[in-house]
Amino acid sequence: MAIIYTTGTENQPDAGSVGLSMVEQIRDDLVAHPAWELVEEFTPGGSPICWYVFKCLASESGLVADYHVVIGRGLGDGRLRFYICEGYTAGTHLMQGNAPAVYHLQIAYDALGRWTVDKTLSTAWPTDLAYGEWLPSGTSTKWWLATAEDGFTVAFNGPSNGFIQIGSYIPLTVMAIALPICIYSSTNSGYNAITRNPAVADSPSYYSAALLWNPHGIGFGGDMRYNDKIQGNNRPVIEYGMVLFSYQTGDQASHGWVLGKLKHMRAGGQYPAGIAFGDAYVLDGRLWVPYNPQDSRIWDTGVAAS
Repeated sequence: MAIIYTTGTENQPDAGSVGLSMVEQIRDDLVAHPAWELVEEFTPGGSPICWYVFKCLASESGLVADYHVVIGRGLGDGRLRFYICEGYTAGTHLMQGNAPAVYHLQIAYDALGRWTVDKTLSTAWPTDLAYGEWLPSGTSTKWWLATAEDGFTVAFNGPSNGFIQIGSYIPLTVMAIALPICIYSSTNSGYNAITRNPAVADSPSYYSAALLWNPHGIGFGGDMRYNDKIQGNNRPVIEYGMVLFSYQTGDQASHGWVLGKLKHMRAGGQYPAGIAFGDAYVLDGRLWVPYNPQDSRIWDTGVAAS
């Protein structure tokens, strides 16, 4: 199915209510897409956090298995934290196949290159898990949300700017990565993360850096103020790749360098003056939007350009 793109403005009496309104918007957009379903929504007794768990369906995404997105909402401040995991057990609230946040942990990996430690959603934020976060401030925010068959991106603009992108990437390795999913955000736990790396499969003790990455340009971004005639009158943009983080010298020999590139995203160089949040660039016959007017990273809305 095509991307579902929505945009709007939330106006609420306080920041906590802005967070609530936004997570409900994300929930409603995800469940409206045939690739996503809501697994459970719950607040443990006495907890300052409400949890929302979603499943991305392999039958729609084309991936080899389902995967899950967990969103925690702070009941007081409205903060939204986004996590990814491969498996999830409703009722016991158990997350499996998680993405770590600390690069120097010595962790064990299973036969698929996944961290073997499970986490249970409870009354506190999970420790050592990678996340993307947006903390609202003030009483309003502008937003856009692009929901695809394999992931989604949400962007905020106002007193608190930010974006969170979750979904699959395109592997650029000889070693097959069977479930290439990742989390990438403007405010995070320190690094962006993936859930598996087959290069460290069955390792009893290897650094968690093998599942963490930094963004890396593939190609070269041109001037976003002008269309490029040689590029079919498109804006000259690059793809965004990922470079696995190296905790110590020699890590590259164990688990590679450029692992893959992000889907649904491009980036350019100089951005135009006077562009506002929600303004779009035309690329490949569709509209692409930045998360911040003063940023040349853009995401596919799936909306045809007129």
